[in-house]
Amino acid sequence: MKSVNTCWLRYHIIAKNASPDQSVAIVTGSSSGIGFETSLTLARNGFYTYATVRKLYDGSIPITDIAKKEDLSLQTIQLDVNNEQSVIDGVNRISEEKGRIDVVVNNAGYALMGALEETSMDEIKAQFETNFFGALRVMQAVIPTMRKQRRGKIVNVTSVAGRIALPLNSVYHGTKFALEGLSESIQYELESFGITYRTWRRCFKLH
Repeated sequence: MKSVNTCWLRYHIIAKNASPDQSVAIVTGSSSGIGFETSLTLARNGFYTYATVRKLYDGSIPITDIAKKEDLSLQTIQLDVNNEQSVIDGVNRISEEKGRIDVVVNNAGYALMGALEETSMDEIKAQFETNFFGALRVMQAVIPTMRKQRRGKIVNVTSVAGRIALPLNSVYHGTKFALEGLSESIQYELESFGITYRTWRRCFKLH
């Protein structure tokens, strides 16, 4: 299980949550790793958290078991960032149930390693589909609700790979550089609506 920089979460998300009501958070890619731990951290700090996963399976789900044991306000729902209708349905369900969306953490993604010459176009497209277009779909789905309520926070989990490139990771770097560029631009579009944006670069202290 990957560790989460809870200090970053507490400073940028939890401590700066100005809502007088229980805030609603969405975390994509919550079945394991950073998304798993982020969902639990937010729920443990008073957020009603929707921990989204690509597929719901029959039987016990670890994050749901923990939430029940600790009596957390956490719900696991299906949301596949690669499927536009799945994203729309998931976000609409949350909006209907809670009437608000305060925080979105775009975490879903994976790393594709290997020489570019030996990487198939299908593999490259699949990497961009999840790491870049997946986050883009979620942002497009939640922005109308955030704009209407005149507040919200979007957190894109990127990586130092979106700033510095290393060998044998060219496609992964491409997705992260693209997400960094999109995120930097969109903050100017959203600022006047009270929507703020943060980049969470894994394993490195943010500035």
